Amino acid sequence: MSLISIDQLSKDDFASLFELARNIEQGNYDRETAKRNILVPLFLEPSTRTRLSFETAMLRLGGQVLHVPNIKDLAVSKGESLKDTIRVISSFGDIIVMRTPQDPVIHFADQYASVPIINGGNGCDEHPTQALLDLYTIYKEKGRLEKLNIALVGDLKHARTIHSLLKGLSYYNVTLFLISPKELRVPKTIRTILRERAVSFVEIQGLEEVIWELDVIYIVMLQHHRMKDPQLVKELRQTYYCVTPELLQAAKQDVTILHPLVRQDEVAPEVDALPNAAYFRQVQNGVSVRMAILCRMLNGWLSS
Repeated sequence: MSLISIDQLSKDDFASLFELARNIEQGNYDRETAKRNILVPLFLEPSTRTRLSFETAMLRLGGQVLHVPNIKDLAVSKGESLKDTIRVISSFGDIIVMRTPQDPVIHFADQYASVPIINGGNGCDEHPTQALLDLYTIYKEKGRLEKLNIALVGDLKHARTIHSLLKGLSYYNVTLFLISPKELRVPKTIRTILRERAVSFVEIQGLEEVIWELDVIYIVMLQHHRMKDPQLVKELRQTYYCVTPELLQAAKQDVTILHPLVRQDEVAPEVDALPNAAYFRQVQNGVSVRMAILCRMLNGWLSS
C-alpha cells in the first residue's frame, strides 16, 4: 500500500517510526534490509533534499536506486500517457517515490502503479514524509511533542509541507500560531481539521506579536512559483517575514528555528551560527526518518 497522505498514519505510527529512526541513528539496523530492492525516484518537479535523502536512505539499507531521467527525457514528453508511464516504471522497481506539480496526479498514479508509491510532494497539497521528519526534529530538539507553542510562518496557503505538518501536529497537545498575510492563510479544509480535533490555534499576521511565547518557529518561503498574480507576488515579497538575530532577541533563548528549505530571505544567514538554528539538522534527520519509512514499507507497512 502506498503512503500518499499523513492522514493514513496515527499517533502510534509516528511514535513507532521515530523509535526506529533513533535506532537507525545509533546503528541498530539491518544494513541489508533493502537488499535486492530497487527504489525508483520519479520526480516531475525539481528536488534536492527529498530525492537525495531517499536515494541515500535506500543505499544505506543495502538497496539500489534506478537512475530516472529528467521529465523532458521521459516518454511522457513525447506523448506517452502518465497511466502507461506509471505502469512501465512499476515494472522496473519495488517502490516509487513520486513528486508531482498538480495535486491529484499522485492519486491517479497510485491507481495504476503495481508497487507502492511514496508521496514526495504533490502540488500544494501534501508532503507527508517531510512532515514526519519535521515532527521528529521537533521531538529531538525539544525532547517532546506535547505542550509546545509552535508558530508556522509565511505562505501557509501554498506550502504543502505546512499542510501535512499541521495534520501531524493536530494529534498533540500544542498551541499553534498560524502567522501569515491574509492572502496566504491556511486553507479552510486544514482549519476545519484543527477545529474537529480541538487543537488550540490562532491566526495573526505579525511574528513579533507572539515571538516571546514560542518554543518553535517553523518558517517557509513564499511559494511564488505556485502563484498566478505577479503583482501580488511582488507586493508580498516586500513585506514577507524574515527571522533575524535582532528579532530573536525578544524570543526565548532556546526557541528552535526550523525551515524545510529552499531558503530565500526568510532566515538571515547570521542565524545559521546560533545553536537553536536547527534547519540543517532537520535535513540530516530526513535520511534516518526516510530509512525508517522504507524499512516499514518494504516489510508491508500500511498493507492492512
